[in-house]
Amino acid sequence: MNTLGTVQALAALTMLALALLELRDPGFRVGVFAPGPRRARNWAFFITSFVPMMFVQAVASRLAELMPTLTRPGTLPAALDFLLCLVVAEWATWTLHWVKHRHPFLWCFHFQHHREEHFNVWMVTHTHALEVAVSGTLMVTLLLGLGFAPLSVHLYFALYSMALMYHHSARSYSLGWLDRIIVSPAYHRRHHWRDSDGNFAGALTLWDVVFRTAHWPEPGTEQVPVGLPSAAVEPFGYRSEMLYFLAGGRRART
Repeated sequence: MNTLGTVQALAALTMLALALLELRDPGFRVGVFAPGPRRARNWAFFITSFVPMMFVQAVASRLAELMPTLTRPGTLPAALDFLLCLVVAEWATWTLHWVKHRHPFLWCFHFQHHREEHFNVWMVTHTHALEVAVSGTLMVTLLLGLGFAPLSVHLYFALYSMALMYHHSARSYSLGWLDRIIVSPAYHRRHHWRDSDGNFAGALTLWDVVFRTAHWPEPGTEQVPVGLPSAAVEPFGYRSEMLYFLAGGRRART
């Protein structure tokens, strides 16, 4: 197995392990087993989440073959190439996330991720397929266009996938002082607070710190309600959420 295959296998196993550990959370178990609209919504998002992921992977592979680049891939040492790719990709992730919270129409494709009131790894799949496909395509186009090696790009997406599972966990995982660098569950939960604004980072807190949107979690705030405000107009339910943009929703999250 090559390097990329090894990393992807490790990422898949890590994500599976985090999902199994999440079974200790009552809210997660409800979304898995208990009959009702929440379970139906969760599984619908889960099943359809694979389509945009496969689309982005196919786009990345095709662009790596066809796209002209600003710099020649492979001119940097592999470690430096990946490090720079990580920094640029995290900037793009922060920017795209911030814009989705500011632009009313783009919010129609992102609110699904904030609609749930149970903070756990189910949220990782609560995304609009068009949002993932478009954002992912923009990301790989930027990274490959700048000349980063395809391996670095694929490694970043594998790392980002693991980070998503980790920082959406209902468990109070912590890496100690590294929580100031790597997005932790407590840090990202702060992003999901009702009426919250900030903590737009992907895997690293870097660009939140640079743009002063980092809000560090404080002890005793683990039970602060997450989700949308009680007066939210956004619907709850897979089909209505996916089609909400057709209804002309115009309220951006602030």
